[in-house]
Amino acid sequence: MSNTGHDNLQILQRELRAVLQKDHGLEDRYGTLLSYIGPVDSSGMEGLLALAEKGAAAAGGKAMKKRIGNVLIECLQNVMRHGLIEADGFTQLYLTLESTPVGFQIQCGNIVDSEMRVLLSDRLNDINGMDVDALRKAYIETLCNGQLSDKGGAGLGLLSLAKKASGPIGYRFDFQEDNRELFTLIVTIRQD
Repeated sequence: MSNTGHDNLQILQRELRAVLQKDHGLEDRYGTLLSYIGPVDSSGMEGLLALAEKGAAAAGGKAMKKRIGNVLIECLQNVMRHGLIEADGFTQLYLTLESTPVGFQIQCGNIVDSEMRVLLSDRLNDINGMDVDALRKAYIETLCNGQLSDKGGAGLGLLSLAKKASGPIGYRFDFQEDNRELFTLIVTIRQD
């Protein structure tokens, strides 16, 4: 989907400021390890992944670094496949990686249209309603039988996120003007 003439970056900046300014009331060892706002493409994904992995390794060790890297890749691919494309060919997003008392939390937000809102919310509601066994079965079935969509994916991304997340995938939509929505994924990765 394409988007021209709208300044989606302002919407994302406003949301990122709100996320970064919230008062955690937590110890100093918790807080934001990484925040980013701007365009994303495959080369930018590599840089964000490297930064996130460094922060996660320092705060949570090698195993956590790998889990966070996997979740981050899925989040970024979701943005690239489903987000509105700016006139310059990029998709804008905001991203945070936070250390929390239960582990790590990734928030990733981008602009989508109302049609994508329906598809994403239906899919996430279905996935969040699955238990571990149903999730595993759906993942394997999709892996074996999945057909590529017009967006280039087989539907594995959100299933993969759910397998790696600790509990349901959080998400929200905030209506903007011109049938645009700020879509935010919230994924928690518990420290074992």
